[in-house]
Amino acid sequence: MKKKQVQAKGCLKKNLVIFLGVMMVFCVAGAVQAAQQPPPRFQEVEGSKGSIVRDSTTGLEWQRCPHGQSWTGSGCSGEAWKGSWEDAVRLTAPGGFRLPTISELRTLAPYDHKALPGDYWFWSSSASADFTHLAWCLLFNNGFVSADSKKASQRVRLVRSGQ
Repeated sequence: MKKKQVQAKGCLKKNLVIFLGVMMVFCVAGAVQAAQQPPPRFQEVEGSKGSIVRDSTTGLEWQRCPHGQSWTGSGCSGEAWKGSWEDAVRLTAPGGFRLPTISELRTLAPYDHKALPGDYWFWSSSASADFTHLAWCLLFNNGFVSADSKKASQRVRLVRSGQ
């Protein structure tokens, strides 16, 4: 009988060692996988109370809400500014914010609507090279780019170089 108890105890120890070894492998693999996760693309800029996000891909910093609106902590409130391209290119905001080029606007695709709310057409600072009465704008919900009359009314999202 003693021989069977000793074998059972030995088997239990062996199984416990194998179980603990397998658990260590899973823990290490999980830690490695978690460490390999890239940071979110858009990160809140410190001191902005969430109203400015930095794009980790380009380094550009974007006002989170369309110009004229303010960030509430979970979305945008107020009325978004809407105006002509001539008025839009003159818009600035404290901290070096300006109207983005069409190339800068395009870098936001795919569009993170939690980080940058507002499914509108947005003006860029880029005028059409072929037609002087047109300027480039972008539809934020799908990234469609179009030239529109500079007299049309569109919204604005301001940008600045990373600080």
